[in-house]
Amino acid sequence: MSINGDLTRTDDDAFTGWIASLTFDVDVTLTANPHKAKETHPNYQITTRTPRGRDIRIGSAWNATSRQGNAYLSLAISINGADVRVNAIADKETGAYRLIEWAA
Repeated sequence: MSINGDLTRTDDDAFTGWIASLTFDVDVTLTANPHKAKETHPNYQITTRTPRGRDIRIGSAWNATSRQGNAYLSLAISINGADVRVNAIADKETGAYRLIEWAA
């Protein structure tokens, strides 16, 4: 599945942006996970809005570090019946995060 999107960090340590494929195109918000009790729990919950304007959680995200020491976000999303895994990598010049498909 081809996935595209980007995220921008907000002042309150959250992220806003969008995620799209040929079958979906949604605006998303990542906010701190209020239920994080263990190191393995997600750092963020991912939400979007329904067509009627209701917030709905569609996934989770974790802070991660590459073997080279670069920080990124690892996202797990369930949308339109598909489980989607992508990483969000920070652009060093703009600070925006671009999505790349997750490779197992």
